[in-house]
Amino acid sequence: MSPRAIDFILCPVTDLRRAADFYRDVLGLKPGVYSEAHQWAEFECGNVTLSLKGNSPPGATDADLRLAFSVADISVAYTELRARGLTPAAPQDHGVCQHLEIRDPDGHVVILHHRADGTAG
Repeated sequence: MSPRAIDFILCPVTDLRRAADFYRDVLGLKPGVYSEAHQWAEFECGNVTLSLKGNSPPGATDADLRLAFSVADISVAYTELRARGLTPAAPQDHGVCQHLEIRDPDGHVVILHHRADGTAG
């Protein structure tokens, strides 16, 4: 067996609509499937799907989950987040990459990341 790719990442959330609004409106991810009945939402990001599972117990969201999204420009991302009323951590420059962190409505760490060589994925 040799996995070909990551098909999706499952992120447990306590409130599906609130989380979906964050990933769509704040991060700008393209929405796909959304079902209140199944408490399930999907967002496309490159070749990977971010799946949200609603009505998850609060303990399920305490895992050490980190979601990292590639952005073209960290400074622009920082400015856009602040304009949307968020208070992201100041961008960090590590030479090979830059990143900043925010938290989604369930407290998951969301990393916005830019590689110095411009690649993603």
